[in-house]
Amino acid sequence: MFDKVTHLFFNNIIFVNSMLEVRSVIYLLIVALFGIIIYQITFCCSTSYSQETELESIKQLGMKGSEKGQFTFPHSLTVDKLGNIYVGDTGNKRIQKFTPNGTFLTSWGSEGTGNGQFLGLHDVTVDPEGKFVYTVELKNHRVQKFYTNGSFVTKWGFNGTGGRDVMRSPHQIAVNSLGNVYLTDPNWNQILKYYDNGTFIGTIGSQGAGPGEFNTPHGIAIDANNKIYVTDMKNYRVQVFDSRDNFVRLWGSFSTGRGQLSETTPGIAIDTNNHVYVIDKINSRVQMFDNKGNYLSSWGSDGNGPQQLHKPEDIAVNSNGKEIYITDTRNSRVQILRVIN
Repeated sequence: MFDKVTHLFFNNIIFVNSMLEVRSVIYLLIVALFGIIIYQITFCCSTSYSQETELESIKQLGMKGSEKGQFTFPHSLTVDKLGNIYVGDTGNKRIQKFTPNGTFLTSWGSEGTGNGQFLGLHDVTVDPEGKFVYTVELKNHRVQKFYTNGSFVTKWGFNGTGGRDVMRSPHQIAVNSLGNVYLTDPNWNQILKYYDNGTFIGTIGSQGAGPGEFNTPHGIAIDANNKIYVTDMKNYRVQVFDSRDNFVRLWGSFSTGRGQLSETTPGIAIDTNNHVYVIDKINSRVQMFDNKGNYLSSWGSDGNGPQQLHKPEDIAVNSNGKEIYITDTRNSRVQILRVIN
């Protein structure tokens, strides 16, 4: 009798254990399935999922000096639709032009206040058709317009813009496909807008922290649809405006994490794939976003090696969206990088 009871007892234990094992397996399957579903919803198909971009160093342009192809604290650069590179060689008061592979072509400029001379050369850009080059000077308080071979076309100052000429301080310049010229003015916390002959059109924004308001706007870029992207530095954000200058969106917050911004974001660019690149000068890095502001990638650290930066100022991307150009200002060079994934 005892043996039968014992046998029945152990059979029940085995049965209970078997049921528990089955339930455990079912539970684990449910958890795994739920995890897969959550993964799919959160990561698989989300446009905001970050996948770090890999880069390779292609070439370094220049070194400190004043000879052809050398730089002294280059502050700005731009790339035309053919891939030619124009560098604002601020310390040497000149513009230098290179082929897409970095071969020196020509240069123009010298120190002074005359046509084709520079004082406080701060930015350079080229129009979308690649016909004209525009420069901004802080000390001469003006824009100059050139043909791409350096021949002078025209110039204009900032009188009649609602602020005294010497108090206006445009830092960066961009031109849209309609020929409208936009300048960021950190002193007055506005964007100035002109026709390409220098006729003043109006302003965008005012001082503040709300949408469409600015606290030290600096970098500016325009995409293929004439949307305007501005680094609103001391609001630690990027703001976007449509082709009619209306506010669209903003993103950013203050810190050093992914997708966060410092108060030194002097340069911005957007490529043909609608990737937005922002220079983070004080942190010696570049961050990449999509055009909605979702963080995608970042790279750079302080130093003078390949893909290292020391107080970079400006950035440009060529028409295929693969080659990236950075003025590595305090290293007196331009770095050319290529996206490989």
